Amino acid sequence: MKILICNGFVFDSIHKAFFKKDILLEEERISEVTDGSNEQEADMLIDANGMYVTPGLIDTCSSIGLKESGIGREGNDSYEPYADEGMIFHVRDGIYPFDTSFKDALEAGVTASHIMSGPESVVGAVTAVIHSAGTTFEEMCIADGTGISFSMGDVPKQAFFDATGKPLTRMGIAAQMRKMMHQLNQSSDLKDKRIFIRCHRADDLETALRIAKEMDKPITLVHATEFTSMDERWSDQVEEIIAGPVFQSIERNELLKLHPSIYQNLYQRQKKFVFASDHPKSGVSNLKLEATLAIREGVPENEALYALTKGAAELLSIDHVTGTIEAGMFGDLVIWDQHPMNVTATVWKTFIKGTEVYSRGDF
Repeated sequence: MKILICNGFVFDSIHKAFFKKDILLEEERISEVTDGSNEQEADMLIDANGMYVTPGLIDTCSSIGLKESGIGREGNDSYEPYADEGMIFHVRDGIYPFDTSFKDALEAGVTASHIMSGPESVVGAVTAVIHSAGTTFEEMCIADGTGISFSMGDVPKQAFFDATGKPLTRMGIAAQMRKMMHQLNQSSDLKDKRIFIRCHRADDLETALRIAKEMDKPITLVHATEFTSMDERWSDQVEEIIAGPVFQSIERNELLKLHPSIYQNLYQRQKKFVFASDHPKSGVSNLKLEATLAIREGVPENEALYALTKGAAELLSIDHVTGTIEAGMFGDLVIWDQHPMNVTATVWKTFIKGTEVYSRGDF
């Protein structure tokens, strides 16, 4: 089916601005983006006059499909407490495509999520990026084997004690990470995987960077709550961060410094950062809220929207298929009733691979 979306204000990721454009969707992809007066025949015409069209939002850290909404232990497949040494897990084997949270994602304009295992395991699982609609992992998958997740701090310490009755120190966590990274370097199947490390406290951030330097492996920090408290000799080495979510309850001591000002600090220091909901810690519906909180702290609107779309796609190495509105890319689009960075902005329609998967009122 050919779908023509016309007269909308379309987000241009190169100029980080909106321009009035027409978009032609055909066979999963964006076929054309023109300045109007499109003479192409279409099976469906959508007049987006006065509305805003953006690439689908991308959640860069989420357990959607791994932790089912409204279900307790039996719906949690994000953490494996009993793992034999050397075992490698894959999130693709635990994702439930019918998790009701995927409907929430579509309603919030989130078309893709980077699925990471929960923070309870020091060595988590091989991650994947998936679309928010589909009935099988293969149908939803954008990229399998994006990287491997690790976790440091209070959560894996508590989870280890709950499972074994034995204490786990930060020295023990660091030792496990070094051992696994050495295995990654030796394994032909795993050596090219990206490293994502969940951590909050400044000392954990510095330990993560120290291990990465020892192993000569680049890493992506996730959360990085106390980034502003790090010694500059270490913080200067940080290249990119999956920051947040800052919209969550302060349940542990290592979250005491959690504040939206981290986004402004990262922007001022010209660090590449993107937003995450860490669903269900905050909830996929709150992903855009992270960007609006960043704007409140002084991050420009266009930069926040870029981080939700093109910036997130770049960090996850999927920018060749999604994250921008240009010919040849997947038809992952969202039509908003007003500027998307307004708090009151509502999603009118969501498209994934050129198919309308949400229309306001459907759910």
